[in-house]
Amino acid sequence: MRSSVRRGAMRRQGNRISILVMAGGLGRRFGGAGKIFTEVCGKRLIERVLEAVSKLGEIYIAVSPHTKAYSEDLCRIYRCIETRGKGYPWDLSEALSKLEKPVLVLPADLPFITSDAIESFLSKAFEVGKPVVTLRVCREGSCKPIGISLIAGDGSSWANIDYQYSEVFMDIDTVEDLIRAGEICGSTAAR
Repeated sequence: MRSSVRRGAMRRQGNRISILVMAGGLGRRFGGAGKIFTEVCGKRLIERVLEAVSKLGEIYIAVSPHTKAYSEDLCRIYRCIETRGKGYPWDLSEALSKLEKPVLVLPADLPFITSDAIESFLSKAFEVGKPVVTLRVCREGSCKPIGISLIAGDGSSWANIDYQYSEVFMDIDTVEDLIRAGEICGSTAAR
């Protein structure tokens, strides 16, 4: 296996890639596994993410026993990969083993993510040419990953691409985050 990918060597087949939306978590900080099916701005969190990536490639949703009951309607529309629900790194590895690379991975709890933001990241990530490229969001001098990565090959070499925080990169971890998202869009559904 190669530990790196030559710069520019990665190409999206037909300008489309596999997209893996991670939707199998317990939602502990939020209070339950149904977090990503909660409405923000009149739509479920996961639906907002799916809309943002709908034209970028083949969509797969990673579900687990924790979220399977919530996701049955989506699994009739999209291809779902059922993982064992052992935790994020194990579920991600399990789902990735069933997909061809490159794979864009993103969480289902980004209510304001846009296709433009994702396209910007993908363009930069493909240019970097590493097997793994992660989007980090920087705020108040600290940069943290938010769960968006391009997995383009096998190996331990990776790179980070940093973006300044904006509402586009807001994620929902707690009920307080959900209330803030509702305030941003003026939705009463989040309250």
